[in-house]
Amino acid sequence: MRLTSHGHACVRLDSTTTRVVVDPGGFSDVASALHGATAVLLTHQHPDHLDVEHVTAALHADPDLDVWGPAGALDLLDDVDAHRKHAVEPGDILRLGAAQVEVGGGRHAVIHPDVPVIANRTYTVELDGTTVHHPGDSLDVPGRDLDVLLLPVAAPWLRLADAMDAARAAGARSVVPVHDAILSTAGQGLVDRLLDTARVGGEYVYRRPRVGEAWTP
Repeated sequence: MRLTSHGHACVRLDSTTTRVVVDPGGFSDVASALHGATAVLLTHQHPDHLDVEHVTAALHADPDLDVWGPAGALDLLDDVDAHRKHAVEPGDILRLGAAQVEVGGGRHAVIHPDVPVIANRTYTVELDGTTVHHPGDSLDVPGRDLDVLLLPVAAPWLRLADAMDAARAAGARSVVPVHDAILSTAGQGLVDRLLDTARVGGEYVYRRPRVGEAWTP
C-alpha cells in the first residue's frame, strides 16, 4: 500500500486496484488526489475537509466513483445523485475494493462552547495488510495496534500536548502529521521536534512526507 499526502488533512491510499481518498478539502491538492480515485471518504463537512466543487466534478467525471461520510457532509453535494452518496455511522464496516474500512468517531472536537458541534467520522483503513487511521477533527484512536496514525497537529480545537499524548497512546508503528496547513514553516519545525520520539518517549517512527510524495509504510 502506498500512502500519499496531498496537503493538510487529505491523504490517498493506493494498491494495485484500489485508490481511497480521505478528506479532499480546500487546503489540499484536491485535483491530484482525486485523479483516478476509486472511493472518497469524508470525515466531516468543514471546507478544509470537503471541497464541494472539486468532489462534485470528480463524481460527475467518473460514474463509478462514490463517496462515503456523515449525512451532513453528503448533503452539501446536492448536485450528486443520492445513490452515489453513502451515509456512515460509527461501527459500520465498509468493503471498498481491496480495502476494508472500520468507521468510528462520533462528534467533532469542541472548538468553543458557542460553536455548534457537528458529526465527525474516523476511518481505519486496512489495505494490502497495512492499517491506517484517519481521525478527522478529533484525537479519537481505535483500541487496536496500527501501522500508521494520521495525527492532527494544528487546529482551533487542538492543544499540541493532547496530540503528543495521543501519539504515545495509539500504539502505531508510524505517526504522520496532518491538519497542518495553518502552520508556518517555523511552526511545522516546532511540531516535528515536539512529536519526535526522542522528546515524547514513544516507540513509533515519526515521519512528515512531502506533499505529493508516495510512501510505502
